[in-house]
Amino acid sequence: MKKKLLLISLFLVNSYILLDVSEAHAETTSQAKSLNSIKFLEGGSESTNPVNPIDPDLPVEVDPVDPNNPGTNNPGPLSIDFISNIQFGNNKINGKDTVYSALNKSPYVQVTDVRGTEAGWELKVAASEFTSTENPKDVLKGAELTFKNAAVKSASKGNVSQPPTSSDVTLINSDAQTIMNADENQGSGTWLSTWTANSEVNENVQLKVLSGSAKANTEYTAELNWSLSDAPK
Repeated sequence: MKKKLLLISLFLVNSYILLDVSEAHAETTSQAKSLNSIKFLEGGSESTNPVNPIDPDLPVEVDPVDPNNPGTNNPGPLSIDFISNIQFGNNKINGKDTVYSALNKSPYVQVTDVRGTEAGWELKVAASEFTSTENPKDVLKGAELTFKNAAVKSASKGNVSQPPTSSDVTLINSDAQTIMNADENQGSGTWLSTWTANSEVNENVQLKVLSGSAKANTEYTAELNWSLSDAPK
């Protein structure tokens, strides 16, 4: 019985040694390479939907101050996708220059660049006068609309393009001012400039009205004209 166990053990040991030696001397007998490729074209003329200005990964929430704003529906590949309509509400006239803060909690502008050139772009904005909705000759003389302290964020957390820059602007007359700019190698993809409130009122978007310019029971509106050019400033 002991001889049989010894023979089996020797056989197993020899088999292991032979297998190990065989594997140690194994040689590669054939090699080959495979090619993987992908090609990109300029983005199409499809429009880009607005995204959530607080967290782009979350669904878009309707702004109660600006509920009927679906976005611009502008075609690509370089487009302004969304602009908030700013509301300052109802206010009592007083006898001094007064600054009013926006009621919008997170107003924003959204730009998409899917040209694939990294050529950069520039976004400008200009304002008309705040004019009475009933009498076009009745204006808020010297009114100043200010956007400041914007946060720039991408619609995609994985965007590897460098972000554009946002500038504070005070719109006094019809002169256009640069509010967002993407230099070369910046601003590819979808980007937002957001002016989010830090308290109950939004001090990042304000309207200064001079004393004596407003009339009672009168609504004043101003139109902002936004223009997006295909090269940086």
